[in-house]
Amino acid sequence: ISKSTDDEGLHMEDIFQNKADELPLNETVACSIIGADGSVREEESDVIAEHELEVSVNGVRAFVLSCTPCDLTELVTGRLYTERIISSTEDIVKLYICKAGHVAEVSLREDIEFNPYTGAEPTCCTGNRQLIDGNRKLETLPKAEIESEVVFELAKRFKEDSRLHKRTGGAHSCYIRFEDGSVSTFEDIGRHNALDKAVGHMLLQGWDAEKTILFTTGRVAYDMVVKTVAAGIPVLVSKAVPTTAAVALAREYGLTLICRAWPDSYCVVK
Repeated sequence: ISKSTDDEGLHMEDIFQNKADELPLNETVACSIIGADGSVREEESDVIAEHELEVSVNGVRAFVLSCTPCDLTELVTGRLYTERIISSTEDIVKLYICKAGHVAEVSLREDIEFNPYTGAEPTCCTGNRQLIDGNRKLETLPKAEIESEVVFELAKRFKEDSRLHKRTGGAHSCYIRFEDGSVSTFEDIGRHNALDKAVGHMLLQGWDAEKTILFTTGRVAYDMVVKTVAAGIPVLVSKAVPTTAAVALAREYGLTLICRAWPDSYCVVK
């Protein structure tokens, strides 16, 4: 990414500085496989990496993420956006990720008000927040039309793709599709993180949120709908199922919610 961001000639790589080394996404461990017939065999198995990333905003710790150590710039950018801490990448003066990938430091424009969250975190592997007082205001989404071929295309892509999940069985995937047919894939141990990575990619690419579609492999709970609506994306597709709270919120804000999306069928929630 090298587009200019202001009249002083700054470029995206000057603002988004990810210095992290290429970190391992999984490691191999020895296992004993015990059969129902009493058989025992020894083999090696790939286990997904669990990485901790502490994110500070304007010098104040904002959140700590348990994540898969890839696409960290997208993860932080997307999380800032779905938490409504920023309204665009132009709100970020600098985003720096250290060499070890454990610390991310974000500086916002002086006129951006950041209210550190002091409440209790819900129990979640990603440290995800369901709401941030004062930061998140959701708007009704525009009505969206989606062609069946696009849903089946995304469902088929998951079946054929998701390389980290195939190696470890422990990753969630999130696909983001732009109106021109471009599709990008993101994987993480947490479904919230995978979605945030996809949203961060959308922002960094300058895609129009109203012209994108999200496909998640995870269960669609209330907080996944909150994130999608906060991102301004009008269509969320999942191979899994929604919760009652997610369905109610999707109805309230006009989110097109499609679940049980498989290569041969899908369900449009009404």
